[in-house]
Amino acid sequence: MKEIFNVGETILLDGAPLALVTPDGVKAWIEDGVQHSFRYDQVRDPLSGQMKYRRLYEKNGSDMPFVLVGNPDSEEGAHVILFDQKPDA
Repeated sequence: MKEIFNVGETILLDGAPLALVTPDGVKAWIEDGVQHSFRYDQVRDPLSGQMKYRRLYEKNGSDMPFVLVGNPDSEEGAHVILFDQKPDA
């Protein structure tokens, strides 16, 4: 599974819904030549309460941004991948 558009709970960015993309989905975009960009925003980790970073993708031709999540078929499920520090881009 590479892109997920509705999994029940809605993840919002500035009040607008986010779609979800897995690392495999991003690899498929690259392999297929899909133009995209990414950026980070800071959010509070609901488990630890600490401020962390999530990666947001914008895919050309899509009005909805994507947030990077783990594979929904894995043990952890489609959780939002959070970074302790903003990775170098």
